[in-house]
Amino acid sequence: MKAATFQGVHEVKVLEVPKPSIHSPDEALLKVTLGAICGSDLHAYHGRIPMVAGELLGHEFVGVIQEVGPAVKRFKPGDRVVVSFYTACGHCALCRKGWFNECLNMATFGFGELLGGLGGGQAEYVVVPLADHSMELIPEGMSDEQAIFVGDILSTGMFAAERAEIHPGDVVAVIGAGPVGLMATMCAQLFGPARVLVVDMVESRLEIAQELGGTPINASLAHPVESIAGYTGGIGADSSIEAVGLTASVDTAIQCVRGGGTISVVGVPSEFTADFPYYHMWEKSLTFRSGRCNVQKYMRPLLDLIAAGRLKPDMIISHRMKLDQAEEAYRMFAAREATKIVLTP
Repeated sequence: MKAATFQGVHEVKVLEVPKPSIHSPDEALLKVTLGAICGSDLHAYHGRIPMVAGELLGHEFVGVIQEVGPAVKRFKPGDRVVVSFYTACGHCALCRKGWFNECLNMATFGFGELLGGLGGGQAEYVVVPLADHSMELIPEGMSDEQAIFVGDILSTGMFAAERAEIHPGDVVAVIGAGPVGLMATMCAQLFGPARVLVVDMVESRLEIAQELGGTPINASLAHPVESIAGYTGGIGADSSIEAVGLTASVDTAIQCVRGGGTISVVGVPSEFTADFPYYHMWEKSLTFRSGRCNVQKYMRPLLDLIAAGRLKPDMIISHRMKLDQAEEAYRMFAAREATKIVLTP
């Protein structure tokens, strides 16, 4: 089968690799019908996540089930499914508490042996372990493009918005208008804020944020903390959502909220450790939340919201390309020439 493979820093190649097959009773084999390139994939592309040449890429994908193991009860061949970017067992102590993102048996697609050794979704086929707790059925009539982001960035956007503790009439600041920030902008609207301020330096992203109901702030033209203060009578946003992962953007998310406000950080951190403003947090009575998205909690509700027309995640797709074009697609995405790229095998 064809698959996008990591060959070194800034080097992706589509190669013929062995087609996977199921080996455990809890696994499902999928024929991938649509994959996507995620901002997290760029961590591997830029060498921030160490990978071995030849490992398969991609963790956002949908597909049609070809075969299931005997222990898989929720799915059958022919079902169309969207897959979480990581697997969860559903029965460990933390899964039973509803924290699937902390599953003791977790493995992640598309990042090689370091993060679990699963295959990649930018391929023609992929095996999904722990299938009953790692996938959801796509409703009849819903397109692949509508469903694909439920397994990662749309769930992350909802996770970010929910943990930001948004109340009706609030002002919310979203720091970063990449794919996750745009999904957070969309999801924040479900909680009834008066205004969602969206900070970025890429004008094309800010234009999409505005289409999604956000108020754009171009950080290359104005200081974001000062601009947010200007929209809020000088006190700051009620809550902020950080969707980048850079130390500077986390600092902006902290500095732009009012006393008693909440900071929700979902950007993958670019550093393992950095200075933290403990006194500022204490003095302003701030709540700081962060973490990998708890995807399994949100997949079914988000699919229902999409089916009802309340969310339109496919709006952020800027480029539709073939899997054979993955090398060029990665270059474009890394250069910010595309907002979101989907790949058809």
